[in-house]
Amino acid sequence: MALLSTQATSWIALVLALFLSTFGLSFCVVFIISVVCFFVGITTTMYIRQSKDLEEFLGQETLDYPLSMYEVVEKLRVSKKSLKVDRRLTGSQVIDEQLQEILDFVIRDYVHPWYDHVSENEEIPLEIRVAIQNVIVAFSNRVKEADWIPFLTTQIVDDAASHLRLYRQAKARLKAAPPNSKLTLEDAFFDLEIAMENGRVCRDHLCMNPTLQRCYLQQLTDIVLFYLSPELEFHCLGLRYLTRELIVNSVLMPLLAKLSDPDYINQFIIWLCKDFPVTSETFMAILKTTDVVDELSATKDILGKEIATLRSRDAGGGSETTVKMQLSSLHYLSKLVDTQIARLQSGLEAGVDYSHLLLSSNKLFQLPLDVVLKNKFALQYFTEHMRAVDQHLYLSFHLNIEGWKASTEQLLADLDQNSSFDKADVGVKLAEQYSAAKQTLERIREAATSIFEEYLTEQSSSRIQIDESVVKRLLHRIRTEKPNENWFDEAQACVIDKMQNDERCLIGFRSTPNYVKLLSELDLLRGDSSLLDGDEEDSGSLDQVSLNSDTASLPEYVIGPETESGSGGSPSMNSKEDRGPFTLSAEIIETGLVIEKGKTFGVYAVSVLKKYETGRPDHWHIYRRYSDFYELHQKIKEKFPELSKLSFPGKKTFGNMERKTLERRMMHLNIYLRSLFNPGVLASKPGLIPILLYFLGPTDYRQTSNFSSALDSLFRFSMQAVRTVPDSVMSSVDGMVDNLSKVLQVRTVSKEGAETVKVGASLDAETDDNIPMRIMLLLMTEVFELKASSQWLRRRLVILLRQIVRTMFGDIVNRRILDYVSLLTSPNKVASYLSAFKDSHWPNGFPSEPSMPRDHATKMRTRVAAKTALLSSLTDDIKHILGGQTTMTGITSVFILLQVGRLNTRFWSVILEGALTNIFPGASPALQRLHARSERLNQADS
Repeated sequence: MALLSTQATSWIALVLALFLSTFGLSFCVVFIISVVCFFVGITTTMYIRQSKDLEEFLGQETLDYPLSMYEVVEKLRVSKKSLKVDRRLTGSQVIDEQLQEILDFVIRDYVHPWYDHVSENEEIPLEIRVAIQNVIVAFSNRVKEADWIPFLTTQIVDDAASHLRLYRQAKARLKAAPPNSKLTLEDAFFDLEIAMENGRVCRDHLCMNPTLQRCYLQQLTDIVLFYLSPELEFHCLGLRYLTRELIVNSVLMPLLAKLSDPDYINQFIIWLCKDFPVTSETFMAILKTTDVVDELSATKDILGKEIATLRSRDAGGGSETTVKMQLSSLHYLSKLVDTQIARLQSGLEAGVDYSHLLLSSNKLFQLPLDVVLKNKFALQYFTEHMRAVDQHLYLSFHLNIEGWKASTEQLLADLDQNSSFDKADVGVKLAEQYSAAKQTLERIREAATSIFEEYLTEQSSSRIQIDESVVKRLLHRIRTEKPNENWFDEAQACVIDKMQNDERCLIGFRSTPNYVKLLSELDLLRGDSSLLDGDEEDSGSLDQVSLNSDTASLPEYVIGPETESGSGGSPSMNSKEDRGPFTLSAEIIETGLVIEKGKTFGVYAVSVLKKYETGRPDHWHIYRRYSDFYELHQKIKEKFPELSKLSFPGKKTFGNMERKTLERRMMHLNIYLRSLFNPGVLASKPGLIPILLYFLGPTDYRQTSNFSSALDSLFRFSMQAVRTVPDSVMSSVDGMVDNLSKVLQVRTVSKEGAETVKVGASLDAETDDNIPMRIMLLLMTEVFELKASSQWLRRRLVILLRQIVRTMFGDIVNRRILDYVSLLTSPNKVASYLSAFKDSHWPNGFPSEPSMPRDHATKMRTRVAAKTALLSSLTDDIKHILGGQTTMTGITSVFILLQVGRLNTRFWSVILEGALTNIFPGASPALQRLHARSERLNQADS
């Protein structure tokens, strides 16, 4: 060390000596002073510029370590207090309040019970809440952007009808399976679902396996979170899994389980139909048609308890008579239930036993042949009978002639209307009309020849036996005479005589159980006391039940005089009974557009009330155009000049079809009607009431002839359809009728698509923008499915109903449906749905206690009550149009489907996927891949 120190000192001395000898002493002094001044200047400048920061830094310096920890804790407390949650979610306060309460309950009941054991820090629950709220906010924005009208009015109806179609096909396949087959209803259902979905989707895994159902819901939630969560939150696996499990376990799983529970659905049906009155006839009809012994036994038990209760009260007094009457009714019901139980236990089918009524056939209504041929229900049963006795060719010939006559009459009438032309181009018009008329007449002749060759030639396999002289005269007319709709009258009379008097035809039909069943369908079995004895009396009484008309099965507002005036009600103004003085009032309740022969007109729906002094009112609806009101105004001005001062909306050259114009006119016309119905005006102008009655009455109104002609044409063609033979007569006849329609250029509905496609796929493009038609079509073809033998007739009936609504209502019904859907999705309604969900799961703010299991007998009684309520919800008009048996069959089929919990799960999953596809249009492929776990689908692919 000493040596190193001596060497360092020597080197330093050597450097200084050399430096001084080289630069001199003065330079060395100046250099040292300059370096010192430089560092002093830098330090001074830094102090001047950063003095405040330096003081703050020095003031914070301390050696007290616990004080630093205190500051850390304070900072943590400040951070905790700064975590605030924005309680705005959807933009609607009423909805946000319900959602916030539900979130409070979810965090309290599903997060804190396990998290409180882990930590007392509330930041994690708060972050979970924020994540869920972010999802709700994003979901709300997506919901607002989606178009819900088509989904609610079209897609849901289509899915429900397709679900019912799969169920019917599954039942048919199960019925056709061998007795030793292990095929179940669910297996057949999901096999058919694969075919309907073109091998892409099968939901058996989520309906039949609870574990796979949970996996499905978890994956479904992941897809929703992918679209709705912020990117950082979605990639945070812990937070995402917590959010997913909360949604699946606290919302989706309980909700799906409850909605799929048949007992809950039955209770919901009863609550939904609580405002519809239940009649004793409806309840008895349900008891007579039920095929479940447990339902009847449960009903018998409750009847026994009620009888015992009434007997304890039967101790004299003013109510003794009432109690005895109630006891008598209950005893009758108890006897009815015992009879049904005995029938089912003996192996007989459920339903009314009509066979005993045949023993007293003289008491039954004897339906005339013309009624049988014109009523759709009677025609269906009569067709089955004629096929059973091998006489169906006569019926086929008669009904095809009816169709040919209706089409020919229409075409000839069109030729007469088109015979006028202008003088300026008389040559061109004459040539064109002559050519078109010649082609039309040739087509009529060809159609008549086709019918003749099908039924009256010796070479035909479908030949019928009638007088040869009649056949020869008919052939001569077809070959030589000008086409006339009366060509086949003579041959048709022979066929009618054959069906009328042959023991195998009408006479034999009246002695079959199906005839008694037909009378029940037409409500002509009200009890023995109401059944008349003589044939003449029976036939004469048919007018009272609206059977003696072309549209016998349709309600009065369709077949009565109201139809020609566009009336939509069923008033009793046509009654001959004089009810005395009355007051009359009218108000326009709706306006819309009607398309007639390619032209669009504005139509106003008028509600008319005629109230008598006795207090009994008559109420009906009519439809009038503006020109009708204008003509009425002109008549009133001519007869009462002093009323010309009343305010009446003037005519417009342009813009008459605009919605604002129609609504403005509706308002002014209502003011005009109120002025006319002013008591002072009516009292001072006695002749005004007859004019108003003629204008507002349901009888024929001259000014509506154009509108009525459309309905006349409608019913002419519809009756051609009703009178034409159904499919069940023989397989070739339906094709023949369609060929006739092509020849005669009469538009018919296309053949139904295969049963393996969705119901919506069978709708033609004409109904795509017509919501009422779509709903009615789905309702007619699926819920109230007619028998297989009446498929052809069903298609024609659908055409009739579709054209009635389109012609009479136009877009009025459309707008009302849209308004109703908008009301159902309004903020207040959505808030009420959330409130109902909250109250069911957290009554009074506390978790709902596990409900006590309902015993089997209670569930069976609920089933009976639900079926009764469901049938009572249908109006009498629907029952009259479809028939009592058809209505009962349709309601029963829907109800039995709702009792299969696994199929209910499938239906709700379809609705959920449809809603998510509507919200997230690009999610369809991902949703489809969720069903890859289905073994049945994998087997079908392989």
